Amino acid sequence: MKIVVVGTRSDKFTAEEFAPHLDAEAKRALQFVAEDFFREIYSRSDGKGAIIVLEASSEEEARAQMSELPLVQTGMLELEFYPVQPYRAFVAAAQA
Repeated sequence: MKIVVVGTRSDKFTAEEFAPHLDAEAKRALQFVAEDFFREIYSRSDGKGAIIVLEASSEEEARAQMSELPLVQTGMLELEFYPVQPYRAFVAAAQA
């Protein structure tokens, strides 16, 4: 199952409070890429977080794994999960 996750930095914390956690966050994200959990990851152009495309067997599994991120554990990153499926026009065209 493909899921798009929108991560938004909490505005309750300063950049200085985020800084000590960023190396651990990057390390865990790279591990998720190596494990093929993260398929794509992008920084948001507004600087307020990230957009992640991931692969999991369920939304519950995705939520559980994402809870391992240091910024999520500290409450500094809020996550929105959007399970997606192939665009219906592509499915119809492929079956035609």
